[in-house]
Amino acid sequence: MKMELDEMKQAWARMELRQDGMEALLRQDVRDRRMDKARSTMRWSLAWQVAEIACWLAFVVAVASFWVEHRHVTHLLAIGLLLHAYGIAGIWSSVTQLFLLSRIYLFDAPVLVLQRRLAQLRRFRMVSTLALGLPWWFLWWVVPLVVLTWSSGVDWFAGAAGWIGANLAVGAAGTGFSLWLARRLAGRPIKSAWLQRLVDDLSGATLARVARQLDEIGRFEHE
Repeated sequence: MKMELDEMKQAWARMELRQDGMEALLRQDVRDRRMDKARSTMRWSLAWQVAEIACWLAFVVAVASFWVEHRHVTHLLAIGLLLHAYGIAGIWSSVTQLFLLSRIYLFDAPVLVLQRRLAQLRRFRMVSTLALGLPWWFLWWVVPLVVLTWSSGVDWFAGAAGWIGANLAVGAAGTGFSLWLARRLAGRPIKSAWLQRLVDDLSGATLARVARQLDEIGRFEHE
């Protein structure tokens, strides 16, 4: 009788081990499928970053051609060099984002590590988007005039000092307001839905979706 009881206990122990093993396999399968879904979402961001780098390279090449061609005109040379520096900053930003995203996409790691890497990428994207976006308070009129000057051979900047000065003043005011607003919102919990959408757009809507998917995986692993 005692042998039968011992055999039953051993059988139950083996069944519990098998059940635990099956549960672990099922949980790992669910995690893998959810991670595959998150990586599928990230592929769009990877492709977008590669396309951004290509666009910035084309921009830098075009601007370089402009300032080389107009290097004997001081203000056109200065404008061309400033745009060239802006394009290089854009390339650096896109390459850095591609590197940070690749660390998440290519290498498996605990969810907490992936979440930290994604948070780092989103912070960098927000800062770089603001840094590259603020100059457009001025570039919205500089770039079209550069294109007109290059295509027509007429210096559209010459003789427009008053108009340019007015636009510089507006650009300075707009930049100041944007910086004030960014500092006011920094570090504060966002309750407004449209402000949250704005932040998601700045940090990348796709990355926001990846963040939600990683959060789901994290909650699943702690269940």
